[in-house]
Amino acid sequence: MSRVRSWLDATPLAAVAIALMREATGRTEPLEVIRPVRPERLDSDARIGVWSLSAGVGTSTTAALVAQRSAAAGHAPILIDADRWAPSLALRAGIEAATLADALLQPDRERELVSRWGDVPFLPGSPRMQTEFDPSRVSALVERLARGRAAVIDLGVGADALDPAMTERLTRLCVVAGPRSSQLQALFCARDVLRTVPCAVGLAVVGADRADAELIASRTPLPLWAAIPNDPYLARDEFAARAPTMRAIDDLIRAL
Repeated sequence: MSRVRSWLDATPLAAVAIALMREATGRTEPLEVIRPVRPERLDSDARIGVWSLSAGVGTSTTAALVAQRSAAAGHAPILIDADRWAPSLALRAGIEAATLADALLQPDRERELVSRWGDVPFLPGSPRMQTEFDPSRVSALVERLARGRAAVIDLGVGADALDPAMTERLTRLCVVAGPRSSQLQALFCARDVLRTVPCAVGLAVVGADRADAELIASRTPLPLWAAIPNDPYLARDEFAARAPTMRAIDDLIRAL
């Protein structure tokens, strides 16, 4: 057996296998063992808000990955894009469908207006919400659509996205941050805003390894719920992620 293994190690097959493992794990040396991991799922009564004070951190991506990963585990939450300034999830998913604004205008048809993104029920956002956003009505709509299932709400960015009418129904608020200096400055400035949020609040750091994410979290009053590593697939908006990214999303779902 040792001679067969030595022969295999010397063939081009070994180089191909190592390259594939590096691509799958996102690691160089030593290579992490690839083993099947059962996806985590959200509880049916979970109401998860995903938010950041600054744009471009990965808030929408994180919300979508949590919803898709939970769906893969057998419980598909409804995903709602409530970002009133830059609702981008429908564009990135390649979906043209009725929006949150449409559902608010047609309360008798709101369930019919929900689309699907793969296995996930999905209600896209609308630029019209910049002027028509009514937090109380949006929050009530979320509860009606999420009856019997979890809800993941992309709240978008900015202090005004944390309206009490939206946050009072949440079970968890996931604050998304990045390792760049401007993103960290926004995170530190968000501390005063987050003091009024009535639910449990935690941190997901995107584009950082665990050690760096723990250092960032130590400078805030927030617990670290996940460290989501750099992932070239996500950077290209492909929503196909490497194994370490999916493990980080599983960590996040367990915290939620």
